[in-house]
Amino acid sequence: MRDLSAGYGDREVLRGVSGSVEPGLVTALIGPNGSGKSTLLKTLGGFLPYRGSLALGGREIRRCPRRELGRLLGVVAQQAVMKAAFSVYDVIGFGRLPYQRLLARRSPADDRAIQAAAERLEIASLLFRPVTELSGGERQRVLLAMVLAQDPPIFLLDEPTSAMDPRQAQHAFRLMRGLAAGGKTVIVVAHDINAALSCADRYLALRGGELIAAGRADRIDGGVLEKLYDTPFVPYISPEGDKAWHPSSKKR
Repeated sequence: MRDLSAGYGDREVLRGVSGSVEPGLVTALIGPNGSGKSTLLKTLGGFLPYRGSLALGGREIRRCPRRELGRLLGVVAQQAVMKAAFSVYDVIGFGRLPYQRLLARRSPADDRAIQAAAERLEIASLLFRPVTELSGGERQRVLLAMVLAQDPPIFLLDEPTSAMDPRQAQHAFRLMRGLAAGGKTVIVVAHDINAALSCADRYLALRGGELIAAGRADRIDGGVLEKLYDTPFVPYISPEGDKAWHPSSKKR
């Protein structure tokens, strides 16, 4: 990304963002509501026009055909709507569409990918249920399974665990770590900054549509968080040695 700006119509949300993400790492996008995190993810996914440069392997995203982007990018959108009564199996199968010929039936390889993804997200027992009957957390697991079945090199995940219970969210974050360990690029937005930072290798911090900080997730400090959220933060170290950040009760 170099001097990247994007938005909706005449409303500019991102302004002059420059930075990079690397394969084999989880990168967390953090920042307050309205800071541009989801807009940046949509722009990275090729869904919004932009000014500046946004390159994937040296090639501008705006010049990539949609079908090619479908093989390169796996996207889980925030608050994805599922109104049609597709089965869980069908929705996971949508991840295989970039590899299929028009109107072609799913291949045995597609079926294996769907089954494997469902098992990794612990939803194999739900495969033939309509998605409209599922809870919010279950639907999020279906969407994650969909991009796992797609198996792209880059994952763009916007609030992928917001409706999950703690155990399932932890499982999903472990999956993200596993994807990165296998050489994938994972970019995740999460309002829970401690969950995001504990999962991530690096972070990009957005405020007011601008990138105000970036670095290693395990080296972020209270000063960055205070500038980001306009409130002081203090660290807490658990008995297991894990660090978490909490807003301070003291006034500035």
